[in-house]
This record gives sequence, structure tokens and C-alpha cells, in this order.
Amino acid sequence: MASADDGRRRDRARRRRRLRWMRARALLAGGLVLGVGASITFAAWTDSEYATTTVASGRFGIVGAVNGGSTFTDHATTPGATLTFSPALTAVYPGSGAGFTTVQIRTAAVAAGGFDSVPGVVRMQTSTAATGNLASALVYAVRVVPSGSSCNEALFANATAPVIVPNATPLTTSVPTAPDMPQTLQAAGGSTVTFCVRIELPTTAPDTSQNGTASVVWLFAGATS
Repeated sequence: MASADDGRRRDRARRRRRLRWMRARALLAGGLVLGVGASITFAAWTDSEYATTTVASGRFGIVGAVNGGSTFTDHATTPGATLTFSPALTAVYPGSGAGFTTVQIRTAAVAAGGFDSVPGVVRMQTSTAATGNLASALVYAVRVVPSGSSCNEALFANATAPVIVPNATPLTTSVPTAPDMPQTLQAAGGSTVTFCVRIELPTTAPDTSQNGTASVVWLFAGATS
């Protein structure tokens, strides 16, 4: 039969085993906690993307060709290019008929190494009022020449031709703010606006218009649209 001492020895052994097991569990738990703590100390992998740009401004400029010519140049100061009418307006008289000429405007196209012009618009306006003792007797009109048309008498009866100055307007009257202005210009000389100017001494011209002269300066003002 087991003695009381044997029972006490078995109890002490059980307590020792239980204590070792509890210590082992504590160490295992501590290891797990340490393992978790170590995992969150690693640095995250990273990557970056950058973007940049450079913005440059363009330039705007217009050039003109007159009298049906094909050479476009800059006429930036008054009096500008000289208009020659056909038939010539050198010795007009009442009923002698009208003279016609063209002013062509486009944006500048620059040679390699320069900058082509950006798009814009052009308006015709009076820069210097008509002067001379013949000025008050003359009448004029201005139309934009549509594609396929010519600068001649028929143009001024053409309903599709944009009206800049109405027919039979006194030369002393400034270019009005017409509904058909401004005219659009494409960039780099991509389009041309042709203005047709008609001047005439009407049959009602007075005797005081004999042996007279008249001069006027028109401005073709361009701007970015």
C-alpha cells in the first residue's frame, strides 16, 4: 500500500512537471510575440514616378501682298504698300468706270530656324481719313473675294462675297464695323484673305472735282483670335 510520503512525492513531481510546462508555454508565447514584433520592422519597398513639361509661347504676325502680286512682305508702318488700280485711276471723270485692286493678307510663315505665326484674324479699318479736293466726290466699296471668284465688277453683285464696305460709300467714310469682319487666318500662312477694293468717280461728281487728287490710308489689323 502506498505510504503518505509516496503520495507527497508524486504531488511534488506533478507540480514540477506542471511548472515546466507552464514555463515552456510562456517561452513559446514569448517567441511568437517576438516573431510578430520583428516582422513589422522591415522597410516597405518603394518606387516613384515624375512628370515635367516645358511651355513655350508662339508669335503672331501678318504679311500682305497687293495689286494681285504673289510676294508677301511686312508693311508695318504707314503709308504702307502702294495700291495700283486697274483700270488705272490716273485721269478719272464722271462715268469713266471703276478701278479695282486687291490686298491679300495671311499669317507669316518663317524660314527654317524661325517661328511660324500662330492663327488669328484680320480686320480692315481706316488709318488716315481721305484727303484732297477729289476725296469728297469719290465712292468706294470693299468685298472679300471668295474662293473661285475674281476682283472685278461682278464681285460687287455677288451675294456670297462678304461685305466689308457697302457699294457707293463715300471715300471720306471710314471702314464700318462690318458684320463680315473679322476674317479668320490660319497659322503659318495656311490661308489667305483677299480684299477687293473698288473706287469710282460717279456720274454725279461736281465740276469742283476736276483736276483734283485724293489719298487715303487703310489699316489691315491682325490679332490672335
